[in-house]
Amino acid sequence: MILSSNLMERLTPDENGPSVVSVNLLNVARMVSTSVDLLEYGVYRHGERVAYIAYRIFKEMYPGGETLPIVLAGLLHDIGIDTEELKREVRNFILDDYIIDKHSREGEMLLDKVDLFSGIKPFVRHHHTRYKDIGRFANEAVPIEAQILCLADRIEVLIDQNQYILTQKEKIESKIKGFSGVMFNPEIVSTFLDLSNKESFWLDIDNQYMLDQLWSGGFDGYRTAVEGDIQQIADLCASIVDRKSSFTHIHSKRVATIARKLGEEFDMGQDDLFLLEMAGELHDIGKLSIPLSILHKTGKLAPEEYGIIRQHTYYTYYLIDRLDMMDKVRDWAAFHHERLDGSGYPFHLKGNELDLGSRILALADITTALSEDRPYRKGFSKGEIMDILWEQVREDKVDGDVVRALEKNFDYIVLNKN
Repeated sequence: MILSSNLMERLTPDENGPSVVSVNLLNVARMVSTSVDLLEYGVYRHGERVAYIAYRIFKEMYPGGETLPIVLAGLLHDIGIDTEELKREVRNFILDDYIIDKHSREGEMLLDKVDLFSGIKPFVRHHHTRYKDIGRFANEAVPIEAQILCLADRIEVLIDQNQYILTQKEKIESKIKGFSGVMFNPEIVSTFLDLSNKESFWLDIDNQYMLDQLWSGGFDGYRTAVEGDIQQIADLCASIVDRKSSFTHIHSKRVATIARKLGEEFDMGQDDLFLLEMAGELHDIGKLSIPLSILHKTGKLAPEEYGIIRQHTYYTYYLIDRLDMMDKVRDWAAFHHERLDGSGYPFHLKGNELDLGSRILALADITTALSEDRPYRKGFSKGEIMDILWEQVREDKVDGDVVRALEKNFDYIVLNKN
């Protein structure tokens, strides 16, 4: 286990303003894409394959054109999906207008939270707009990138992962040709059919190693960002998680706020306070892998259901690790269910392996969960919360100093009273 290294090594103070950082937007988009894929058990990398198909078509049609925007949009096109049912539904080749409009508009709305992604909003908004319907948008352009994504997305859903990909080529070609001029732009279909003649095109779609090589070396995804940009990305991820379940609404934001206030009690520096808040917003991103039937269960969880619950922090760790620059955020977020006696999960770390940030984030999550109404109980009172926390201190689960700081300023930290 590699514990925290300092993200702030990548942050350099700007004499004329806030700290700046070089952010790889491709890595951010891949992280978010993977998190959305977790909504559907057993179907991964849809966003990555759509991005690759769209990239190849765009590159054929516009040699020398900037390909990063369409790749980012391909990775993020399904960001508006918020349930397992909707994720499965959009894998049907023909979609009804409600489903098209819902997740496309909500994807655009979510991307509106991040200034660095503002340029790809129309691509996502129109990635299911049918070619025959483009004329209906008299006051709103349907970019060619969106039209390419429309085709790329439907190509990908036609691929059966349980069959050799080359044996499916002709069937997919026939299906796509049947909707040329109706669902798809004929020029884009023609470009796809030319590409389809190359076995390598299809084999590349199915080759994760090749995709990893392309994403890591084929693009300059780095952009200069300030702390506000990082905050926006964290807000986006928190929104994706909290949209999945009504009772987790604003949960991530509350954890982030409580964690930051606790960090202030320990005189943590401004850089670490910022990272602690980011960790709070991102801590439950791995929960997208948990079915709603388990998250919303009112009775006691069966052992196998609890086992599924325990996987979410593992996914949190490796999703954030994709950013390749936020080690402290990754650790503090992913260790929020670790306990000082080693009884936590998923890594079973012990006291000397859990730094102050990890201990604070763990307590912020417990406190937030106890104070919230859940489908199976009402939120606990201040006295009940403190009794539970001190019992966990006696059992060597959580840090007594952090609990003491919380109790001393409970009204301010938890109830937001001055």
